[in-house]
Amino acid sequence: MLEVRELLLRFGGVTALNQAGLTVADNEICGLIGPNGAGKTSLFNCVTRVYRPDSGSIRFDGTDLLALRRHRIVHSGVARTFQNLALFGSLTVMDNTVVGGHSRDTPRLLGAMISWPGGRAARRRLESEAWWLLEELDLTDVAHRPAQGLPFGTLKRVELARALMSRPSLLLLDEPAGGLTHSEVHDLGELIVRLRRQFGFSVLLVEHHMGLVMGISDHVVAMDFGKVIADGTPDEVQRCPEVVASYLGRAA
Repeated sequence: MLEVRELLLRFGGVTALNQAGLTVADNEICGLIGPNGAGKTSLFNCVTRVYRPDSGSIRFDGTDLLALRRHRIVHSGVARTFQNLALFGSLTVMDNTVVGGHSRDTPRLLGAMISWPGGRAARRRLESEAWWLLEELDLTDVAHRPAQGLPFGTLKRVELARALMSRPSLLLLDEPAGGLTHSEVHDLGELIVRLRRQFGFSVLLVEHHMGLVMGISDHVVAMDFGKVIADGTPDEVQRCPEVVASYLGRAA
C-alpha cells in the first residue's frame, strides 16, 4: 500500500532522514517508534508533502506521491492527524469534521457563495456523514460546541473524525495518545483497531506509548538518528539490541 524508499532529508547541516524507508501493507497497522529527534514526524511530513525529501521515493497504491502537488495528496487516499492539534478553535466540532470531507465533495466557489441548490445538497451530504462519524466516536454531545475549550482527549477524537471524513485508504496518526490518560489510551487503541476493521484502511502510527504501539501493531519500524534500525513483529523489535540501546542506554 505504502512504499517509502531511501529518503534523504536535510535541513542545512542537519540530516533528519538518512536513507530511511518502510512499507505498510493493505489493511495493516504499522507502528513507527523512536526517541525524540529520530525522524518519525519528518518521515510523516514527507509522505504528506509538508516536506520534500532531497532524494528517495514514496509510492502509495502505485502512485508516485512526490509527483503530486501537495493538495492532491488527500485525493490519493492519504489522511493524517497532527502531534499538535490543528483544529479551528472557533468552529464547532461538526464544522471541523465537515472540513475533512471537502476534498471529495465540495461545491464550486460561485455555487457556495450564492447558495445554489447543488451547494446546499453537498453540505447536507457532508453533515449527514459527519454526524454518523461523530456518533461512532462518541462526539454527538459536543457536535455543536466550539472546539476551543473542549478536553484534550475529546479534541484528539475530533481530529480523527476530520481525517476519516476524507475516506482514506491510509491513515497517518502522529502521536494520538499524547496527553491522554491511561484509560483513554486503552480506549484509543480499541477504537483504532475497530475503525481499521470497519473502514478497511491501513494505519501508520507514530507513538511513544509502547503499550499502545506493541498492543495493536501488525509490525513495527524503529528509527534513530534518521535511520531505520529495526523492522519486524512487535516482539522482534522489542528484543532488538539497538532498539533497547536507543531507548534505555546500553548500561540500563
